[in-house]
Amino acid sequence: MGVADFLLGSKGFKDLNQSDIDALNSCCTEESFKSGDTIFPEEAPGDKMFVIKTGSVKILKKVKGKENTLAVLNQGEFFGEMALLDGLPRSAAAKANADTTVLTITRDNYNSLRQKYPQTALKIIDILIKVLSNRLRQANKNLEVIQFWLE
Repeated sequence: MGVADFLLGSKGFKDLNQSDIDALNSCCTEESFKSGDTIFPEEAPGDKMFVIKTGSVKILKKVKGKENTLAVLNQGEFFGEMALLDGLPRSAAAKANADTTVLTITRDNYNSLRQKYPQTALKIIDILIKVLSNRLRQANKNLEVIQFWLE
């Protein structure tokens, strides 16, 4: 069984077929973290994205020196995806909220996937765009609530 095979049963990756999974198996790796481990700190170089295979991950942002939880992500959800798109430093930190196993794909491996399996790479980008759009919509709603309470 390949490291990416679990994605076939994952709601967020339902558009992938077995040949897409086989392509991902060729360029992804698996990493494990203990509960409380920092997966990456805020401002670290963005060099790969992560898909949660087991466990959960907190996304954290420091504001005025205080660490705030932006999200808690679970099995089948992904984070660090902006690294594939822009390669800029991390805009938030990620910490294992429980013992966690993740599937990782580096920016270099994603670029290789784009060359070898362009249709699979396009499907991955479509998935990323849908989730990023939903996250942006939620951020807009959160800003409306914050603005309401500030007035």
